[in-house]
Amino acid sequence: MRIFLICALILVLSCFLFSAPGDLIWKFKTENYVISSPCLSEEVVFVGSYDTYLYAVNSSDSSLKWKYQTGGFMWSSPCISEDVVYIGCLDNFLYAVNAINGSLKWKYETGSFIRSSPCVKDSIVYIGSDDSYLYAIRKSDSTLKWRYQTGSFVFSSPYATDNTVYVGSYDKNIYSLNASDGSLNWKYLTQGAVQSSPFAENGVVYAGSEDTYLYALNSSDGSLKWSYKTDNSIFYSSPCFVEGVVYTGSNDGYIHAVNSSNGSLVWKYGTGNYIYSSPCVENEVVYFGSYDTNLYAVNSSNGSLSWVFKTGNAIFSSPCLSEGVVYVGSHDGYLYAIETYGYEGFKEDGINPGLPSNNLEISPNPFSKRLAISSDSDILVYSLTGQLIMKLSKGKNSIDTSNWREGIYIIKAGNLAKKVAKIN
Repeated sequence: MRIFLICALILVLSCFLFSAPGDLIWKFKTENYVISSPCLSEEVVFVGSYDTYLYAVNSSDSSLKWKYQTGGFMWSSPCISEDVVYIGCLDNFLYAVNAINGSLKWKYETGSFIRSSPCVKDSIVYIGSDDSYLYAIRKSDSTLKWRYQTGSFVFSSPYATDNTVYVGSYDKNIYSLNASDGSLNWKYLTQGAVQSSPFAENGVVYAGSEDTYLYALNSSDGSLKWSYKTDNSIFYSSPCFVEGVVYTGSNDGYIHAVNSSNGSLVWKYGTGNYIYSSPCVENEVVYFGSYDTNLYAVNSSNGSLSWVFKTGNAIFSSPCLSEGVVYVGSHDGYLYAIETYGYEGFKEDGINPGLPSNNLEISPNPFSKRLAISSDSDILVYSLTGQLIMKLSKGKNSIDTSNWREGIYIIKAGNLAKKVAKIN
């Protein structure tokens, strides 16, 4: 049996040596749609499912840490603050769940479904509800600080700064509210429902509307700076701002990259269906899902395709990125972990950056209780998901690995990298 295990790990290792961006690391099965967007904290991925459960999944191996059952479907996406996971539910409740063990801390009932995702700023949790209110709830004890009534459903997820909360409403308005008391600063009327979540940067608020436009508003008074027209409604895709460019998806099937200064098109990339997923940008790559079942990785500078990963059904969920891995849910019921770096693209961590290495010797491989590593450059040890495990000085090193988890690890020195297998 042990010989079989060793052979299996060697086979897995040989496969990972040729891993590339867009390769599947693992997938975790829930029992219904995963519309919720994942978030990650302390090597645990949190995500809600239409099967009524909030899941905590270990990012290293996709094992279940815990799951918590709510009273309804989950459209909302989780948010983590100080070891507490906050998530809304179609049973009308906002839940606060202990991130360590999955126990309920508290829950707060609104007047209708919660499709909005929570936003935590300082001591307050902000969330919208289909009852038309935006709520500000104290995270310590779930008491209400204030609530503000819009003219219709609040599907949009709020965005909070130090003094202001921005949110959209099905009543076609983008709202700016005083964070201290919920009073109205201003509102801007679009020509369609605002289910997209606003984002504020450098004195400008960006939000999409079902009237097909992406809006840029001056945060001080809500006046229009510019608007950019797509060819269909901007439904749930929320804008992402990086280095002077605003990225957003549209039901026209395109991801749009728009100049933040004047609203001109930089580029757009077309998929085969609606884009409800919100884009995420890292290392000059834009990641987003499409209703055509694919997760896309597109070059942020020119909109060229880097790679695409096909799931088993439509993607409504928005991607979450952490240390070389992109996590996303799908209507096929799975949470996916997909490699973004690949073997050749594994990133430096700042120790003698660019220093060539003439050697990197590792033994044994596979290893169990000890691992010997030697190199003429400083050494970095990573988990397969890109989590830095330790830093070692150049030369010969002998490491006690008896407490390491079984699995694949990456050893990097200078411009060399190797993958090794740990067995128990």
